[in-house]
Amino acid sequence: MVEMMIAVSILAIIITGMTIALQQQQRQFKLTKEAVDVDQTARATLDFLASEIRNAGARQGKTFAIQFFNGGSEGAEPCTEDTNDPASVDSPPDCLTIYTWDITRGQDGADLPSIVDSVKVNQNSPLELLLPQNWFDEENVLIGGGGEDGQVLLGIRSRLAVCNPDSQVNCLLEPERCTECAVVLRATVDGSTKTATVDSLDDIIVHNFPVASFSGVSDFVNGVTVNGLDYGLVPTIADKASEMTIVDSKTIRIDPVNKSLLLSRNGGDEQLIVGGPNAPGIVDLQLVFNLQDSSGRLSKVGVPLSAADGLYPDFSATALNGREQDIRSVEIYIVVKSKMKPKKMTGGEFKQLIPAIGDVLERTVDSPSAATSEPEEGYTYRILSTTVYMRNHSREEFG
Repeated sequence: MVEMMIAVSILAIIITGMTIALQQQQRQFKLTKEAVDVDQTARATLDFLASEIRNAGARQGKTFAIQFFNGGSEGAEPCTEDTNDPASVDSPPDCLTIYTWDITRGQDGADLPSIVDSVKVNQNSPLELLLPQNWFDEENVLIGGGGEDGQVLLGIRSRLAVCNPDSQVNCLLEPERCTECAVVLRATVDGSTKTATVDSLDDIIVHNFPVASFSGVSDFVNGVTVNGLDYGLVPTIADKASEMTIVDSKTIRIDPVNKSLLLSRNGGDEQLIVGGPNAPGIVDLQLVFNLQDSSGRLSKVGVPLSAADGLYPDFSATALNGREQDIRSVEIYIVVKSKMKPKKMTGGEFKQLIPAIGDVLERTVDSPSAATSEPEEGYTYRILSTTVYMRNHSREEFG
């Protein structure tokens, strides 16, 4: 009996040790798996974002514009305005829209010559533009663009006139602070008449005229006088040598609720790129733009406001007027959250902090972000960043 009790005790000790070892292995496996999943998601997301920005200006012959919204991922209409607090230390994830158009090709790579002598306006309101004959195939279908509703984005750029969004800048006196006048319009194309119709001001997607707002489509077409010059489609672009082609737009944002990265192309439905309820979640996206002027001064945009140090939350500051062409690099920061709550090797839950990135200060479990409710106790987070250098960003580019 004594020998049996000793044997049972030894066996119990062995089984207890093996159970503890197995539990540790299971924790290690889950921890490693979560770490790998989070790391792969973070790297894939970062590579995607960097590629989209880098490819926008990857080669000559392509015009591009970047529209940045600081904390624009939140709200009923995300990616339409910056965060309400320009000096926010708890900004929602940023938004980015990239407009690109190739002056020699359509969206699908087909031949679509875009350089035209002038942009021909058939009527003012609604605005009706006459498109080149060689933009259509033998069946009067627009080459390289247009869905079932016949809508496309048209990019129109003057090859002579320069513009700046700020009315205080006189482009005749300070051309170095301006870029070439351009506009992106949403239009409905009619192949039988070879026309593109713009119905309302809402179809003026983006422009860089020094006019805060137009009273109507006719006002936009005929122009508004600023600094003694008329700025509008006809006086600024249509009456001068210009180019016009189909635009491809991509809007990238974070959905703070579902923790996912979403992509919308040409104003269409948002598509899930990465993240979501069944994968590691994308918690935050912060963008920082580095601008360098001719004197060597460096400004950072997308950080807490400190104008004396050249730090700005967005591009609305007067000191940045005309410096869009000074963008030399874009810093991308992302925060990825694990799908599950892995246990520590010593037991208990993780309690991570998220360091300061972009215009958001350090966040902890005890003081999480009000915009994203992160970090949350028990989950692991991965913060990755990269810098994209704008190799082809020059003065003639739009915006």
